[in-house]
Amino acid sequence: MRRLACILTVALAACGSPQEQLAERALRSGAEAYDAGDFARADSLFALAPFDGRAVFNSGNSAFELLRWSDAILRYRDAAQLDSTRDRQASFLFNLGAAHLAEARDADTSMFRLRRELGGLRIGSGDIAQDVSTYVLRDSLRKELARLESVIDSSYLAAINWNKSALRVDQKDDDARLNLVIAQRALAARQRAKDARDNRDKDKEKDMALSARARLIIEQADSLVEQYRFAPALDLMQKGLREDPSLKQKEEYMKKLETVMKAANAS
Repeated sequence: MRRLACILTVALAACGSPQEQLAERALRSGAEAYDAGDFARADSLFALAPFDGRAVFNSGNSAFELLRWSDAILRYRDAAQLDSTRDRQASFLFNLGAAHLAEARDADTSMFRLRRELGGLRIGSGDIAQDVSTYVLRDSLRKELARLESVIDSSYLAAINWNKSALRVDQKDDDARLNLVIAQRALAARQRAKDARDNRDKDKEKDMALSARARLIIEQADSLVEQYRFAPALDLMQKGLREDPSLKQKEEYMKKLETVMKAANAS
């Protein structure tokens, strides 16, 4: 991806309106901070002219450099609304695509880290409080993984759409074309992986389908849990497992019940 560059004016408008002069000062001082690598200060300086599309765009670049993808995306959108100049529109659209692409890749990296953390969690340490804490952490990590999955898919799709829009404005933009291909290939690869997982899950569901009896036992156990009767619920599930092998897929639920029961007894 090409380096994000700030938009400046040709010369300082000394005779312009107070608003125009404010915008020029914000652009100049912000660009100096940006070029010096002080992106946080540049962001605050560009923010002095929220009515100027160039300053808002530059603020988006500062947010991008600070890895604040959502802020960058919002500011590029605002800039596109404030300034309809064709050449600038091309930059706005390209940067929108670049920010969504960066957001997707960042989320993908976070998912890899969270999966490793999730895989390293172990239940059955002998410390009841620790096991309860591990269950809570595991559930939290799984929810965050599901959220990141959604972010990645939607961000790649947005990157595709914005880069297509950029190419409609400037067909010679090779950087937009490259980012478009990267996003398309990444999204296609994710879809292939999802299809493969879905097929494996379907095969597993066929092998591990819960019987009608097993589903009834789970409903009864859930009802007992709602009454905080953890021991009877666990006893019901364990007896059911001996009679119905399909309940084996609920072993994790039983382990969680056992841990919660021990924690309740200890308190």
